Order: sequence, then C-alpha cells, then structure tokens
Amino acid sequence: MSLVTWDYDGDLYCALSTETGAGDGRISYFELSEARMLPGGAPSVPASPAPGPTAVTVVVYAPEEQKSPMVSFDEAQTLPFAVLQHFVAIVASRLESTGV
Repeated sequence: MSLVTWDYDGDLYCALSTETGAGDGRISYFELSEARMLPGGAPSVPASPAPGPTAVTVVVYAPEEQKSPMVSFDEAQTLPFAVLQHFVAIVASRLESTGV
C-alpha cells in the first residue's frame, strides 16, 4: 500500500495504491481523493494526511488476466482537471515501473 499526497491550489489531494494477489491473480487499485488531516494523538506526533471519500478508482489486472483496466468516478464529487492529470501521471508511472 502506498499513499502519495500533494497540494493543489490550497487543497490537499492523495493517491492511494494497493495491490492484491500475486502473479496471474494480481490486481492493482488506485484511488484519488481529497485528503484530510488526522490528529497525531500525542503532542510529539504531528498530524498526518489520510484519504477521504474516493472520487476516482482505477482497477488494473495482471497482464495474464487479459482484462482491460476499469475506471469509475464518484458522480457526487468534482475535482480540478489538473488534479486528475496528476493522478493519471502517478498511475502511469506506477504501472510502467511494474511492467504492466
């Protein structure tokens, strides 16, 4: 599991990626959402970003599955186009590094 956060126009966004299975059964999930800050609890522990409700989900299957990737959008949320472009670049980079 990996979480990448970035700021755009004063708002914080995040891309969460998760991989399940192995080999032929591997599935990669990528989720884009606005981030929310979670308190650290103790005064010495800083607040940290966490994903909010998912606005865009990308599901990519292992090449052996011969299934096309799927994308779904939450129709109740809107995002700046530049945020979507940044997310697409993150997904493309991750897929390229894994050879998918």
